[in-house]
Order: sequence, then structure tokens, then C-alpha cells
Amino acid sequence: MKPASFLPLVLALWACAPLTIGLKPGESTEADVRRAMGKPAQELPGAGGMHTLVYPTGPFGTETFMAAVDSDGKLRTLEQVLDEDHLMRIQTGSSTQDDVSRIIGPPSRTVDFTRRNQVAWIYRFRDTWGYFADFTVSFDPRGVVANKATVRIDPSGNRGDGH
Repeated sequence: MKPASFLPLVLALWACAPLTIGLKPGESTEADVRRAMGKPAQELPGAGGMHTLVYPTGPFGTETFMAAVDSDGKLRTLEQVLDEDHLMRIQTGSSTQDDVSRIIGPPSRTVDFTRRNQVAWIYRFRDTWGYFADFTVSFDPRGVVANKATVRIDPSGNRGDGH
């Protein structure tokens, strides 16, 4: 095999390398996080000077990292939140758009249902089995979760719902 044929593989692996390498809660600073991960897509204020930097990333946007920084500028927690454990925290009838944003970050896509006066946020993630899936959460006119659904994306191109 020619050395040039390795280049696409090396680039693909580099692109998938976690941006969080070297960041250590309790040791790293907000400046370290920004240097390693860049400009956050969202900054969420918290109590007592805490704030969270949100980084949607990963292959096909299937990961979102949240870096919680304290009032002294120290990294307190760093976690990947696009997983089924976090999705289960979103409650129909009580969670709001702000709650969803704080739990799993900004959506990869939005759909506006004007006739119903609703909006849906769509997130691509990898489910527990490693399959790509779309998680959709729709909000009523008050901004409260009306319903949520997960559709697995079949590797053959099928959505997993018979279509």
C-alpha cells in the first residue's frame, strides 16, 4: 500500500480525536478549555458565578460536550451529554426549552410547525448500541415539551421506522 493511501485514514482519525484530551476538572482553567475546544456554541449562566460552555461536535454532530466552569475560572466538570441517560431527563409536560438546552445543548436542526404553533428540535446521537439515531423533542406554544421520540437510523439508509 502506498503511503499516500494512508492519508485519508489519518485525517479521518484526527478529525474524530476528542477535543477534550488534556482537560482535567479541578486543574484546567476556562482559558484551557477555550484553547482546546474553541469558541463555545452556547454559554449558559449558572448560580454563584458558575457557567457552562457548550460544544456540539463529533462525527456527524453526535456529541455535545458541556464544560462547567466555576466563578474562579476552574473547570469543574466536563461531560458528553448526547446520550440516552441525559435524554431520559427530559420530561414531557414539564421540561421547557431552557431545560432541554441546559440538559443536552442546542439542537442540530429545528422544524417549525406553524399550523400547530409548535417547534421541534432534532438531535443526532449514537444510541446505547452504537447506532446513529435522531432524538426529536417538540414544544407546545408555551415552550414546554409536548412529546419526544427517538428514531434509529439503519446503516443501510433506512430510518428504522419502516420508510
